[in-house]
Amino acid sequence: MKFWLKQFAQYPPDHPDYWRVQLIGYTLLITMSYFFILALINLLYFNSLEYTLLDSVGLCISFVIFYHFRKTGRVKIASWATTIMVSSLIMLFAISAKGQSYSLFWSTLVPLISFFLIGRKWGTLISCLTFAVCAFLVYQQTQDPEPVTIRTQALFNIIEVCIAQVLLIRFYEKTRFSGYQKLALRNLEIQKMAETDKLTGLYNRDKLDKVLEQLLTIKAVNNDVMPDSGSRDNKSPSIDIGGVDDKTPTEPRLLKLISRFQSPISVVMIDIDHFKRINDNHGHLVGDKVLCELAHLLQSQMRNDDLLVRWGGEEFVMVLLNTTLNDTIELTERLRQYVAKQNIQGMALTISLGVAQYNSQDSADSILERADKALYKAKSQGRNCVAVA
Repeated sequence: MKFWLKQFAQYPPDHPDYWRVQLIGYTLLITMSYFFILALINLLYFNSLEYTLLDSVGLCISFVIFYHFRKTGRVKIASWATTIMVSSLIMLFAISAKGQSYSLFWSTLVPLISFFLIGRKWGTLISCLTFAVCAFLVYQQTQDPEPVTIRTQALFNIIEVCIAQVLLIRFYEKTRFSGYQKLALRNLEIQKMAETDKLTGLYNRDKLDKVLEQLLTIKAVNNDVMPDSGSRDNKSPSIDIGGVDDKTPTEPRLLKLISRFQSPISVVMIDIDHFKRINDNHGHLVGDKVLCELAHLLQSQMRNDDLLVRWGGEEFVMVLLNTTLNDTIELTERLRQYVAKQNIQGMALTISLGVAQYNSQDSADSILERADKALYKAKSQGRNCVAVA
């Protein structure tokens, strides 16, 4: 099949004519195989020189179209030539057989080929002309009705057309599946682009708002349903995060964020101290590199269930699950000390952190606002420290 379905450089898989190119090769392979086999059957089994000649002509025309197409890659010419050849020979066969022996059944192949190769407009016209000829042949039979005799030719026609239809529909199903698969992958790419910060590769603010709102909504429901925080037997509602990939470091396994009722949630807002000086003294490109490297360092210190987001500018936000306030303070203090020891783009940087623990009155906006106020407090205390709302 790889030999017949030649891959043209000018028609890559994402080209609009890619599948039309494949169908031309696929159809010509079927027609040449059919005409060769039918010529032998008509010559050796039915001893019919008329149909043997017709099949031989079809074989030669198919080969000429195939050879020209492989040399030139001209899709439009090959599409029209293939459609006209198939529909003309089918009609010639049906007319010569006077519509008998189920010869009209071959006309069902014309729409399958013409619509895909030459489009809806011309495909409709070719199909209508073909079916008009079939209707006329049936009309002639009604004017001079004769007893219907099912011959061996009818059996062969039914079998051959059914096989051809299965092959063509199988090809169309392959194109449909490939199209849906590409569309699904493209939608995932678009979704990832919409919720990912382009510079750092972390989730962005929109994704944070969505996930945090879901987390707090679930927690509020759990508080109403299960006021006793000691129970772990019941399952918590799931979180719709969309497109989680464990292989991507910036996408933690958020489906496991709520492992039990009443789990404490902490939000930490992080800001790079004196980041404006970096942009002013070294330029914005260096500033971007600092943001990327710091994002990587912060991500490397996150637990599997932690969520790290770029909030905007030089600010980041962490969402910590199953983490008490004391544990959050200890964790953020270790993180602050870790960053201070690193050499980022040849500079020693420090960060300030604001911590807010969820309470039953919190919404997504309010807990972020409290974390932001705690961050402002840390900066007012001299920076390079952790403050709690």
